[in-house]
Amino acid sequence: MTLVSGGELAARTLAAFGVQDIFGVHGGHLDSFLVECNRLGMRIIDHRHEAAAGNAAEGYARSTGDLAVVFATAGPGFANVYSSLCNAAADRVPVLVITSSAPLREAELNVLQDGLDQVAAAKVVAKWAHRVTTVARVPDLVALAVRHATTGVPGPVVVDIPIDIMFKQIKEDLATTPSLVRPLAPAPSTDAIEQLVGLLSQARRPVILTGGGASMSSDCRTALEALLDEVQLPVYGVSWGLGLLDPDHPCAAGNSADLAMLQFLAEPPDLVVLLGARRGMMTGSRSATMIPKTARVVQVDLDGAEAGRIDDAALAITADATETLRALTRVAQQLPGWRDWTTTVRGVANSHAVMYAAEPPQSDGGLHPYWAARAVVEALPPDAVVIFDGGETAAWLSFFAGRAQPRSWFGLGAMGGLGVGQGMAIGAQVARPAQRVVLITGDGAVGFHLQEFDTMVRHRLPIITVVMNNGCWGMSEHGQDALYGEGTAVAVKLPDTRYDLIAKAFGCHGDHVTTVDDIAPALERALDSGLPACVDIRVSADPVHPIMAGLAAEIADGATRVPYYEPIPPGEL
Repeated sequence: MTLVSGGELAARTLAAFGVQDIFGVHGGHLDSFLVECNRLGMRIIDHRHEAAAGNAAEGYARSTGDLAVVFATAGPGFANVYSSLCNAAADRVPVLVITSSAPLREAELNVLQDGLDQVAAAKVVAKWAHRVTTVARVPDLVALAVRHATTGVPGPVVVDIPIDIMFKQIKEDLATTPSLVRPLAPAPSTDAIEQLVGLLSQARRPVILTGGGASMSSDCRTALEALLDEVQLPVYGVSWGLGLLDPDHPCAAGNSADLAMLQFLAEPPDLVVLLGARRGMMTGSRSATMIPKTARVVQVDLDGAEAGRIDDAALAITADATETLRALTRVAQQLPGWRDWTTTVRGVANSHAVMYAAEPPQSDGGLHPYWAARAVVEALPPDAVVIFDGGETAAWLSFFAGRAQPRSWFGLGAMGGLGVGQGMAIGAQVARPAQRVVLITGDGAVGFHLQEFDTMVRHRLPIITVVMNNGCWGMSEHGQDALYGEGTAVAVKLPDTRYDLIAKAFGCHGDHVTTVDDIAPALERALDSGLPACVDIRVSADPVHPIMAGLAAEIADGATRVPYYEPIPPGEL
């Protein structure tokens, strides 16, 4: 009779679900699992830090729309991956974390590296977490974890397999047989669609804002295009909902930054349909910069608890984004046309080109970040996958996010955590081997995981890292300047570091750029090298992004101004 261990059963279950790639940092507690994954032909991307591995899993899931797997050893390994677990939870990304822990008989004795209850810690942020206590149950519990991660509202899950369960062998026929079924996505009710039609029919200036919930929904792009074939209305994207609609489509209006400009350069929308897009920082929070207070809001989300988040909603539909679009398309003949409004909105897109036309591309401090970001984006291959990271770097790049292709332009996320870029880029490159992945990041953010240049080299991942290097935490410095006056900046300066030279030391191609005209040739050399590459661009720290300028505007008497956030009204505390 064939004997099989818990680790082997976990690996075989993941293989049955079609898992081909896993990310993590080695720990001997996981060897039973890892050896079987390797035997089954899975690609194992071993990183230099568990947080980067977790970010890679998130980048992989965002790129594919399917489950990603990360492994982390007990104690410090799990603690290191925790930040990425939080990020995946905020962005509802289906990530499965496989970890280990002390043998069950010694779970409370701190004889291993644990020192904490990993399952209890995971449950604070994860959608589901469980410690396996029986070898025979490993298959159906891992399968249950997969279903938790990928169905309903997606999210991260954790399976803790203690050492004795991981390595103990049982007769193969004693193991449970996992169910591989995945439930169908929920469709909206007839009443919900009738109410949506009613609200749309009353609207003169409606817009759709697509988020991660739409991007993760199967065939959502096809369903959206089918609706727009019947009735024209503008579509914006936010976060990793960018690019759901091809940028050349006549209804593609750009990104959330373009939506913010709409109310200043044309008229504000009177109805905003949030299609899998959560209310929060990435949709303007309470500032009304993106969603006017006067606009009615429709929320389409798998999680009914999202209804009314931050501000009341006129209608909340708890359903899958694709199924909602399909239901709306079936009754689209009841809707009016918004062709003129859509044309107006399209005219506002790329208004930033007029805004910065008079700004010199270069000064003594370096390149203007707007012109540097523009030159980088214009030099990229049309099918490039773009990952963005950093504070002001991501903000400057947002002007050009309207060029995004589906699941090909993302970073940061709802938490706004920095340093996620290297890992996400690795995950995206593993998921999209035929395309070039380009990480555009600030010098502050890139410093979190410089060691991942090594991971890129070892695994032959030709990722191009573009560092917008201004020698400081730009958003932090500008926020302090706005609140306390220039020259008061604290803990925001960074050294004059050549990140291209650091990358070269790891075996990457490196290039240093000091003029706008040199950006395109430098990127061409990076692309032609076939190696992981780093292009260090010297940009000025002086220009202030409009987001920061807006937060520094005049405020009401008694209000409290804080960095990166709208003023706190008087009497609120």
